[in-house]
Amino acid sequence: MAPSFIRIAPLARRSLHSIRVTTSPGFTKRCLLYNEMSSRSFSATFPGRASMTPVFSPEGVKPIGPYSQAIKANGLVFVSGQIPAETTGALIEGTVAEKTHKMCQNARAVLEAAGSSLEKVVKITVFFQNIDDFKEMNEVYATYFPHKPARSSCEAVRLPAGASIEMDIIALE
Repeated sequence: MAPSFIRIAPLARRSLHSIRVTTSPGFTKRCLLYNEMSSRSFSATFPGRASMTPVFSPEGVKPIGPYSQAIKANGLVFVSGQIPAETTGALIEGTVAEKTHKMCQNARAVLEAAGSSLEKVVKITVFFQNIDDFKEMNEVYATYFPHKPARSSCEAVRLPAGASIEMDIIALE
């Protein structure tokens, strides 16, 4: 097996560089990296696979770990779990209805940054710390998603950042 090597070659934009990693003869992966000084987005394309583009919205909740707010891939937008929090990540206090409004507003910001919208949502998963909150959440949820996308709901013992409710979303681009 040939040793791995990395070759960086400049592209049209100065802030982007193409990387080719060769691990064995005929096996090549290409992707684009980004320079944080110029942009918060990049895209990665792997031969024979769909391209993936991370999404960042300053109006969305800042990720609390090594993940993207959303990923665009093959005409779909995969939104990471949205919690009822401010852009800083601080959880909001309030009723389940108020928390649901905040999650949906955060999701709207991320979807719009991805070139999508709440109207293009096809699947939602809602996680509850207490499934008894389902009815109150559902009343608010119905106002944001009148087109009735597919949905799953479940109770989880603990959610990230101490949240009591979380939803992740799949939408059309």
